[in-house]
Amino acid sequence: MLDKKTDAVLELLINKASDGYRVLNKEQLIDELPSKFHIDTQALLNIINFLKEDEYVDVKYQDKEEICLTTTVKASSYRDGEKNIIQKANITGKQVGLLLLGVFFAAFVGTLLATIIGKLL
Repeated sequence: MLDKKTDAVLELLINKASDGYRVLNKEQLIDELPSKFHIDTQALLNIINFLKEDEYVDVKYQDKEEICLTTTVKASSYRDGEKNIIQKANITGKQVGLLLLGVFFAAFVGTLLATIIGKLL
């Protein structure tokens, strides 16, 4: 699981370079990221290096102003996997009461049938 800054950078890179190598300007990438993350050039390079080490992106080259990279299948599957998170069922108090009543009724009927069958045999 990636943190929010890394996830935002990865999402931006997927949108920019998912279909092959692209030359991207580092300052433009920083400008397109949400300002609440306060990402500077060094932080962006650290995040991209982290994504490279974990094989989310493949960097061909980089210089002071530009970077040439593409995203990998792992990055796309990570983004798609986040959308399919299974959510827990929310059970209300009324539903819990109905479930308890149903379990009690099933146990009562099962005991009654076992007693009747036991007496017949």
